[in-house]
Amino acid sequence: MQKRWVDDMLDLYNAAKRLGDDPWAQTIMEALEAGYEASEQNEQTRKQTLLEKRLIEIDARLNLLRKEFEQAESVKSRQQLYEQAIKLQVERAQIEEERKRHHDSINST
Repeated sequence: MQKRWVDDMLDLYNAAKRLGDDPWAQTIMEALEAGYEASEQNEQTRKQTLLEKRLIEIDARLNLLRKEFEQAESVKSRQQLYEQAIKLQVERAQIEEERKRHHDSINST
């Protein structure tokens, strides 16, 4: 749908240029730019939603690992659970950093 809209708008833009109708061409270009910005905003919102969902999944898994750790009887199983938890905490920190960069980029514009 989005690609077709862009293609149609570019066809109209080219027609306006061929006709020498610069105001119409400018209007079409502004609509294309607005559509691009809206598309970018939608993509950023989608990415943020996915990151937030992943953080919730990580937190839930960390809680389960904590419970499993408390019930683990062997040192080996506790070590494995600990290593899983560390990996999840690293991933969580990376996601938080990415969210912070995104937030900072929004505030700087």
